[in-house]
Amino acid sequence: MLLDWSRIKTIFILTFLVLDIFLAIQYYQKRSSDQFDTIAESSIEEQLKENDITYVSLPKNSLKESYISGNSKDFSKKVMEDRKGQDIETYKDVLQSRLKKPVPIAKTNKIPFLENFVKEYIWNGGSYRYCQIDQNSKTIYFCQTYKDRLIYNIESSVVEIKYNDKNEIYAYRQRYLENLKEMVDKKNIQEALPAIKAIENLFVKDELKPSDRITKVDFGYYTVIPLSTGVKFIAPAWHIVVNEQQDYFVNAIEGQIIKIDKEQWSE
Repeated sequence: MLLDWSRIKTIFILTFLVLDIFLAIQYYQKRSSDQFDTIAESSIEEQLKENDITYVSLPKNSLKESYISGNSKDFSKKVMEDRKGQDIETYKDVLQSRLKKPVPIAKTNKIPFLENFVKEYIWNGGSYRYCQIDQNSKTIYFCQTYKDRLIYNIESSVVEIKYNDKNEIYAYRQRYLENLKEMVDKKNIQEALPAIKAIENLFVKDELKPSDRITKVDFGYYTVIPLSTGVKFIAPAWHIVVNEQQDYFVNAIEGQIIKIDKEQWSE
């Protein structure tokens, strides 16, 4: 019995020794990883500073996101209700409207005015939010939203509002994605790249030049794989604007970069 107790004590001592070593290794690895992450983050910030590249305040909270999917709405399959003072034509996934009487754009508080216009004149207008304006083509863009985030894709989910030289809205074109849903279970949702990592990707790929200004950083979605069936696979993405004119979308899960020229917003 005494011998058995001695063996048991030895086994306990060895077990706790192995456990202590394992925990020590885990602690060291985590500490080293944290230190590496801090060094890497500081490094990109220092490199941006050395190149006189400035950026707006970045979101600090971590995000867990997944790809989403949806399909283009077929407007031709639904008899659209008469919209106030509009001549409407539908072409499968596109609805086009010409106002019988142009609507003057307010000189002040333009964004709230436009938001009210979209809700009043456009089918399911509450699903869209102001995106940007192209003064060259006289087009105002409203992007569809998912979970209150913009889906940036002119080919599938945008309202294009046209105005004339008198600043009057005279027509619009609408596209819409329906049946939007996440493609994985909540337990499998991945942690998104932080905003500084998305900027680092641009810097490493030589998309940022000395003295560039990053003038906008926000989180949304961008279509990556449109299929002939109308289904769109949509990636969570960081929308980064450089010098107030160049748009980039950085896949927030895999890091790929999509560069959008101004002309693409006017197609």
